[in-house]
This record gives sequence, structure tokens and C-alpha cells, in this order.
Amino acid sequence: MEIIQTNSAVYKDQIIALYVEAFSIGKSQQYIDLKELDVYIDLILKDGYVLFSKNNEDITGAILICPLILDKTLPSEISENYDIEKCLYVAEMMVAEKVRGFGIGKELLTEFFKTVDKLRFTDVFIRVWNENIPALNLYHKIGFEPVATIEQTKKKTDGIGNFVMEKIYLHKKLN
Repeated sequence: MEIIQTNSAVYKDQIIALYVEAFSIGKSQQYIDLKELDVYIDLILKDGYVLFSKNNEDITGAILICPLILDKTLPSEISENYDIEKCLYVAEMMVAEKVRGFGIGKELLTEFFKTVDKLRFTDVFIRVWNENIPALNLYHKIGFEPVATIEQTKKKTDGIGNFVMEKIYLHKKLN
């Protein structure tokens, strides 16, 4: 397995496919608007970057990282208590369903912490659904601590109905 860091759009289609797989099936399945997703990925690639794991030609996992200031749902508990100009945001963490549970997420986060610019950034945040117990367990093991919650409305897979997910913001100091 190889881990690659990039802000190039070369792998954008594969990252979009991984995103769709990660969030449109299973317990957290939701409607994905591909045009909105395309714009969202472009925004992250413009101001941030992607770390992804690759096995042969397949992308098996990815984390999308950007400045925290890009998070439009940032709760006041964070914006009022942290210098968000010096904070990074792991905006998305995705692992292909067929390889979940094999440590890919941990490897991606480990690589992130090895390569992040700790002179420029002091803190990192990640947001996770409160029912995603495997992800919560991983983040706690790595040292993330909960600091805030939000409710996020998502569309059901039919694109019509809505449901609400409680998301937890987790924080870790980078030093």
C-alpha cells in the first residue's frame, strides 16, 4: 500500500467514487448530489489537500484536509475558543467498504500527523457521526477529544425526505 498526498485533480474521479461509496450505502446512507460534491472536492483541493491510500490502481481510503475556516457549520464553541486561522480540518475520512477494519484510516491519520506543518498549524479538528462507533474509537485512540456537537440535516437516498445526524467535533493539539 502506498500513501499519496496531493492537491491535484488527477485522482478526483476516484475520490468522488470513494465518497459516494462511503456515504451512500450502509447505516449512514444518504443522497449525494454529484454536482455539489464536485464543487466541494474542488474547494478542498484549492485550499487544502488529500491524503489517500492506493493499492495497485485502487484508492482504498482518503482523508480530505483543509483550513478549518472553510467549515461553514463550525459551532461557536470552536470559533470562540480557538484561533481558527491556525487550525486544520479533516473534512472527510473515507475507507472503501471491502477494506474497512484493516487499519487504513489509522495509517492515513498517522501519515497526516507526520507531514502536517506544525509551525503553521496548532490544532486539528474532525467531525464524525455520533453513531459511527468504529471511527469514534479510532479518533479517541489517536488522541482526539470531543469539543462540540451539531445536528446536520441530510437527504434520504430518494433525494426527497430528510433525516438528522448528530455530529461530534473532535479536537487534537498538533504539538
